[in-house]
Amino acid sequence: MRVTKRCSAFIIPVAFLGSVLSGSAIAQEAASGNSAHAISEIGIDRSGLGSQDGATRQKTFEDIRALHATWFRDEPTSGSAQGVANFVEEIREARQQKLKVLVNILQMDEDYDSAPPMNDHGWRSKKLSEIDLDKFAQRFSNLLGALKHANLTIDAVELGNEDDSYYYDADVPNGHYASQAELHTWLQGYGQFLKTGATILHDPRYYPEAKIITFGIAHGYIAPGHPPQSLSNPAKIVAMLKDVDHVNYLDNSGYHVDGYGTHIYASPSSPGATATALLRQDVWALGRDKPFWITEWGFTDATKFPNQKEQTAAKAMQEILNAFDDLGQRVPIGPMFFYSYNSGLQDADGRPSGLVDTQGKFVPAANVLSVRAAQVSSHNF
Repeated sequence: MRVTKRCSAFIIPVAFLGSVLSGSAIAQEAASGNSAHAISEIGIDRSGLGSQDGATRQKTFEDIRALHATWFRDEPTSGSAQGVANFVEEIREARQQKLKVLVNILQMDEDYDSAPPMNDHGWRSKKLSEIDLDKFAQRFSNLLGALKHANLTIDAVELGNEDDSYYYDADVPNGHYASQAELHTWLQGYGQFLKTGATILHDPRYYPEAKIITFGIAHGYIAPGHPPQSLSNPAKIVAMLKDVDHVNYLDNSGYHVDGYGTHIYASPSSPGATATALLRQDVWALGRDKPFWITEWGFTDATKFPNQKEQTAAKAMQEILNAFDDLGQRVPIGPMFFYSYNSGLQDADGRPSGLVDTQGKFVPAANVLSVRAAQVSSHNF
């Protein structure tokens, strides 16, 4: 789920790119990396699919499978009986297409004792530090229980979404940099949310084998002269979850996080370089002991194609995939989910689209994703 104001907030300064792509950094990675690796699987996002009609869901899953993707990511729309039933049916249909499933779990309005205030994006400013963990636990348990009752399995759960940004966790200050006290509040809020969700997920009644993934990092760049609405150096702050008041929220006797979530939205002007720069920030802060799950990737602004190098979106997508695969030679990278099936690109007439256009036909960039996705089985097995 992308923040709608992403385009202006995710520009990578040229000087920063130079330092990130320096020869010494590349040499360091090559010296410490492994030559043998498994090629990362391809996934596709489609937010809110459970609320769509059956024909739309069926076509979506058939298209995703036709593109050779092996993973699907979405989140439940609510904790209501209807919302849970819709999500159960959605997962059933994904499984019928033999797709692996990453469930994205966010805080919802119903997890709070009183309604949080509205923000300028049209939804409520929910602070994880103020969530009623008992209500969240009950909602999450109900969802997992319904999935188990339907004899369905899930492969992984991503707890949170872009929680380094104000719009997804209002503990992030809106208009100034986080003080030490505010940062501590954020760490406790997300840490407790992560712990609660991970503990329930691995309850023997539910899915003890499902992988636990931290929230996808938004990487909000704060432009000079603009008020910050995101945490600076967010991967470093995620690393701080290893010790919050002597509590390790990433690895403890109750659970171990299996992967770090991250979102990579590349600049159309230099897609491969900016994608690499963002992912390397995460690697330098978090290390290589866990894989990086790219739970969303795409472009900051698809209207900028063709770019100054006359690249189409399809060619730029290939450049990003090449960059991921190159870095994957030295860094463990998990599934890579393109965002999204129905948004993030343009069709031949310049109208907003995703991997399919308004007529339901694949856009040219979809072929690039399909070719890369098809390489997985031949390479890994």
